[in-house]
Amino acid sequence: MDKIQEAVNEQVNELLKQRVGEAVQQLDITAAVNKYLQTRLDNPNFRQFVGKQVLESVEGLNVSGQTLKLIDTKVNNTINSQVTTIQKIVRDRVDQILTQTIEQLVHSFSFPEASINPSSIKWKDFKFDISLVSGGHTHKGLEDLAHKVELTILDDNVVVENNFITKQVKADSIATNELSVGQGFWNEIETLVRRSIPVHESFDSKPLEDKLTNLQQEVNEVRVQSKTRHLKELEVSGESLLSDVLYTTPGNKRVGINTMDPSDALTVWDQEAEVVIGKHQAQEGYIGTRRGQALNIGSNNKVGIKINTDGSVNIDKLNLFGKTIGVSDGIPGDAAKRGDIRLNRQPDVGKPIGWVCVDGIRWSSFGIIE
Repeated sequence: MDKIQEAVNEQVNELLKQRVGEAVQQLDITAAVNKYLQTRLDNPNFRQFVGKQVLESVEGLNVSGQTLKLIDTKVNNTINSQVTTIQKIVRDRVDQILTQTIEQLVHSFSFPEASINPSSIKWKDFKFDISLVSGGHTHKGLEDLAHKVELTILDDNVVVENNFITKQVKADSIATNELSVGQGFWNEIETLVRRSIPVHESFDSKPLEDKLTNLQQEVNEVRVQSKTRHLKELEVSGESLLSDVLYTTPGNKRVGINTMDPSDALTVWDQEAEVVIGKHQAQEGYIGTRRGQALNIGSNNKVGIKINTDGSVNIDKLNLFGKTIGVSDGIPGDAAKRGDIRLNRQPDVGKPIGWVCVDGIRWSSFGIIE
């Protein structure tokens, strides 16, 4: 009976092991363990536990030996690399402090009287305001009321910036752009001319009256010319510029219009365009341009001939010995004079070079191109 019970228990145990084994195989033990482990890791108590353990480990850490040596080496290397910068910062700061201190001392320091040797002062380019000088020498003949420079005295010239007012001027020569004279000037001229009349003529009243009458007319004419600024004749022996337009110079015998640097006998500038008239070469004249500019020749404000910068010539309508020469795309249909020619604008093999008018609107081709 006991053997039977033992055999039954053994079979039951084997069956249980088999069933448990089959059940275990169906279970995902790894996933269950990972899920449980993740739950424990996410628990706040675990985080507090880990932090506590780390803190205890750090507090019990003994930093010595190789660790201290490593720290010292790193600190020394870092400091040594910054020594130059630190020295510069300290030096700049010290210089700044010294500069500020010296400036404060200089500004606040009062030199005792007669304590500075004049040879120690740099007098070159030294200037001071005249108002700072008192009790010095004064010029009774001068009175300066100007607020800016009005009179400049140079080695060769005296420059007056504005109007020059005086009762009398004596000079070897006077050059001016405009001269205005009063009635007294003309009275002086009359007096001088009267004195220049020969004495013996004063005994004959008639000639004297005629001379005075002529003199009065001449003086009146000069007055009118002076007021209107019109001159009957003008002769200039040197360089001259009229109205900032016409320029002449006797040196190179050239005339410039709107230019003071004429390149030819006559040079005319109109804004950016230049036209010249002068000599081309021996026994040859020249009319044209000296720069990279085309030249148009025409009349009635229409260009008849255009000379390009490369020397080529454009003529829109050419009349040669009374015959007009033009161009046409085909047989002309307009009326023309007998002998007028139209050149073919689109020449090709088998086509004529052009057409000639034989009468009115009758045209005949010539010069078939082969």
